[in-house]
Amino acid sequence: MKSLRNILAIDIGAGTQDILLYDATCNPENCTTLILPTPTRYFAHEIEKCVQDLFIEGNAIGGGSIPALLKKHIEKGYRVYMTEEAAYTVRNSLQEVQQSGINLVKGREAISNFKGVTLRFQEIDLRLLKDFLKRCGEELAPDLVAIAVQDHGVPLEGMSNREWRFRIIEQRLKEDSRPESFIYSPGEIPDCFKRMRAVASTAKNQMNVEVVVMDTALAAILGCRGESTAPFFVNVGNNHTLVAVIKEGRIEGLMEHHTGMLGKEKLESLIVRFIQGAVTSKEILNDGGHGAIILKPPTSKAGEIIVTGPRREMLRGSRLNVRFAAPYGNMMLTGPFGLVRGAHLKYGIHW
Repeated sequence: MKSLRNILAIDIGAGTQDILLYDATCNPENCTTLILPTPTRYFAHEIEKCVQDLFIEGNAIGGGSIPALLKKHIEKGYRVYMTEEAAYTVRNSLQEVQQSGINLVKGREAISNFKGVTLRFQEIDLRLLKDFLKRCGEELAPDLVAIAVQDHGVPLEGMSNREWRFRIIEQRLKEDSRPESFIYSPGEIPDCFKRMRAVASTAKNQMNVEVVVMDTALAAILGCRGESTAPFFVNVGNNHTLVAVIKEGRIEGLMEHHTGMLGKEKLESLIVRFIQGAVTSKEILNDGGHGAIILKPPTSKAGEIIVTGPRREMLRGSRLNVRFAAPYGNMMLTGPFGLVRGAHLKYGIHW
């Protein structure tokens, strides 16, 4: 790649989509940014107000409250039809989707005399964004589009999506422990990552430039890297909490749990024990989380711990030595700046 002067970085989380139009010719603080509701919230609202049968096509997107709302819609006596790709939004098992009362169909033409509401799931709309920015006097002409989403992946039969997600992470770490190894170009995305593949394909079709995608939790960790030389990082997200040990540009340990299952004291204890090498993947999985991996035995005690994420307040006033990250003064842009940093590292460009 010749240039990464302009990068459109979009971090799609459970609550918001955080957008950065990175321009290397100006200070990062002066780059155009937007913090908008996550696209899932729009589709959830459309489902909630629907009083007819529902047909949903399109892509796999972040589920959020959508599965619960579809269940409620069916309980009201309405029928729900979904194409297979869109149905991965509900569950990563199509059998479980059907068991929930949703009818899987090949397309609208497979439903005779359908009179209800049609929704098309799509997580990004770069044409809409381009038009909006143009009205604000900003041209959207990036050299690269970088998008972060969280994708559990479609698991092997008999395996939970929690265990499967962490197995993919573990395999990747053993192949290449650099954080930037988790940035995929479209041809590198594992087949099981339906959501990642969908956003990459959509962005490529809409903008016709180079596209990369990354997991949101790891993008946030990369975004913190410029904040401190400390090796310990925690991303307390709306749904997932990730703890990472990174030394000399290599991930030496990673642990992921569900934020909703953690309190302040429990999280503090897990962080300390993880840094000490005393947490096992089985323990985290059995506790409802995803897992843990320690590639190298710990060589240092818990010093400064860099914390980010929309639920970082959980660690405010912690007994640990925590410091809240805010790249270029904005915590909500940790993910997008992580995407920018990661893209430069992936293509061997100094940043």
